[in-house]
Amino acid sequence: MAGGMAPRGARSFLLLCLLVATPSLSTAAESITEPPRRPPVRSTDRRLLSLLEEGQRLSPTLRALVARLAASDVVVYLQCDGPGAPDGRLTFVSTAGGHRYVVVRMAHFSWMQQIAIMAHELQHAVEIAETPAIVDGESLAREFRRIGYVNAWSSLPGLSFDSEAAVRIGHRVLRELMQDRSD
Repeated sequence: MAGGMAPRGARSFLLLCLLVATPSLSTAAESITEPPRRPPVRSTDRRLLSLLEEGQRLSPTLRALVARLAASDVVVYLQCDGPGAPDGRLTFVSTAGGHRYVVVRMAHFSWMQQIAIMAHELQHAVEIAETPAIVDGESLAREFRRIGYVNAWSSLPGLSFDSEAAVRIGHRVLRELMQDRSD
C-alpha cells in the first residue's frame, strides 16, 4: 500500500460500506432530534401502573383507550387518593408545549373496580382528546355540559360532570375483566 492508498478493490468495498451505512446514519440522526413519545398515561404509583398494565392485557377496551390517547396530545397522570375519596375524577391541569395535561384521581378499591374506574376516567380523557377546544377547566366544563350531564350524585364540591360513554366504558371493562376471570 504505497502512499497510504488502499488497493482499488478495498476502496470499492469501503465506498459500498459507506453508501450502505449512510441511510442508517440519517435515520439515527432523525431519532436523536425527535425524542421517543412518552406514555400517554403516567403515574409515580407503581400499583396504579401495574393495574393499568394488567387492565390493558385483559381488556381490549382499555387497550383501545390508551392507544387513542397515545395518538393524541392529551397526557394523563394517575393518582390514588386512598379509601374514602371519591371513586374517580378527572381535572384539567394545563396546556403547555403542545400537550394538554389532566390528572385522574381515584379511590383505592379492588383491582377490578379500580381498573374499571380508570377506564371510565380515561374515556373522559379521550373525550377531551377528541375536542381540541378544551384547553382549560372552563372549556372542559362548557364541553361536558354539551356532551354529558351534571352528576347530581357526586360527593365532590362544585359541579361534577359525567358522560354516558364513560359510564358504558366502565361497565364494559368490568365485564371484560370478570369474563377473563371466569375463563
